[in-house]
Amino acid sequence: MDTNKKAETKSSSIDDIDKKIHANQVLYDQLHQSLVDEIVSKDDEAQKKEKSRKSDVSKTRNFLLKFSDYYQSNELFRYALWGFVAVFFSTTILTIIEYPLFSGSVKDDVGDGFMFGGDEPNWVDTFFHTFWWAVVTFTTVGYGDVSPETHLGKFLTIIIMILNLGIVTMLTGAVSSVLVAARLKGDDTLDETKFYGHLIIAGWNPAVQSALRLIEANEDSASVVILINETEEEIIKRAVSGFDRLDITHLSENFTQEGVLKKAFIEECGTFMIVPDESGLLPNEKPDEDKTVLTALTAKSILEDIQVVAYILDEEYISHLHRANVNEIVFPDEHIPHMLAKHVTDPGVPQLFDELITQEKQDKGIQVVSIPKGLVGLTHNKVSAYYKFKHKWLLVGYAIKKAGFSLEEQMGESGSPIIRDMIKEQLDGAGIKLSSDEHVIVEINPDDEYIIDGKHKALVLR
Repeated sequence: MDTNKKAETKSSSIDDIDKKIHANQVLYDQLHQSLVDEIVSKDDEAQKKEKSRKSDVSKTRNFLLKFSDYYQSNELFRYALWGFVAVFFSTTILTIIEYPLFSGSVKDDVGDGFMFGGDEPNWVDTFFHTFWWAVVTFTTVGYGDVSPETHLGKFLTIIIMILNLGIVTMLTGAVSSVLVAARLKGDDTLDETKFYGHLIIAGWNPAVQSALRLIEANEDSASVVILINETEEEIIKRAVSGFDRLDITHLSENFTQEGVLKKAFIEECGTFMIVPDESGLLPNEKPDEDKTVLTALTAKSILEDIQVVAYILDEEYISHLHRANVNEIVFPDEHIPHMLAKHVTDPGVPQLFDELITQEKQDKGIQVVSIPKGLVGLTHNKVSAYYKFKHKWLLVGYAIKKAGFSLEEQMGESGSPIIRDMIKEQLDGAGIKLSSDEHVIVEINPDDEYIIDGKHKALVLR
């Protein structure tokens, strides 16, 4: 009898616990669901405003950038623009100074034809007539039907004719150089319109193909890739033939040269990756990792803020790459002892790591995602709840962009200038950089009250 009562009491207590758990779980779900709904609504509204603003700004910015790039890179366009500006400016001045002369000759030339002013020419007719005359003079055609009467008008005409000698000659030279350059380059010229935020990989070894497979699987990553190495074209074609999402271009050139990196639009790339180059090596030969350091220095000399990731095999080169201001260094050997030890101390951890790598091929596993603006300023537990209830993802931690360090800025103007200069000279002499570029650090499983700011990105397990 007592046994039955004990069993009933135990069953009743378990039921009570289940009820309390269920009640608390429902309350927990409701609280976090309301939080998610609030954040999503705010974020959607903020994203609409931001997209509208960015769309307007980006159109203007893209146009100006493309115009500037085209102006800098195309001599023919640059000289033609100079000529047009010179003629337009001269036309404006001549229209003002010699208005009666050119206005009077409009009617003689046009006759009964169309004029903006109707029966009598207005300033539009006069300006167009003057512009036509300036172009005729500029190109040395010169009909002689109209000639400036004032000294200033004649002086401007002399300038126009002198400008013709220089600009038309440069235009002719530019046309010739463009044709010759196109003949020499052949099919190697890349279409610059699609290369922005792309990935450049300098060097070639079997790891590149594996890395490309993971990049291919991640839909959010860059889809345009340029490979720079001197491996045979057929080998590269076979290696990259199976990629559907990635748009891969191969430059068979020496990636340590500045001209080659600029040809790959390194100034516009999102990430520049350097790997040990096995191009042309025999099976028993090792890659020359001096090329990795030299390439990193060349890339940083072109654009100091470029994101450089270097993969090395020799630990001795780590310090050289730090001095070259490389943002991230990949040295695989340092992980091997940990993986071996974990098989003994914590069986399952290495298998977990392998599973996460395998999952990445299916666009799953641990990935970095942007945090919605509505979540910035909130605590970790609330951000974690958002990803759990909204996307069914587990928030593991955060990738945080840290600004570069500058010793000169840290020293400021404090202390003796002589001491500051001496410190700088000593560091320069030792080959130590006075600054470091932006890099990424990771915060794993922080406290619930940890505050998220705009430099954080979420590390989630999908």
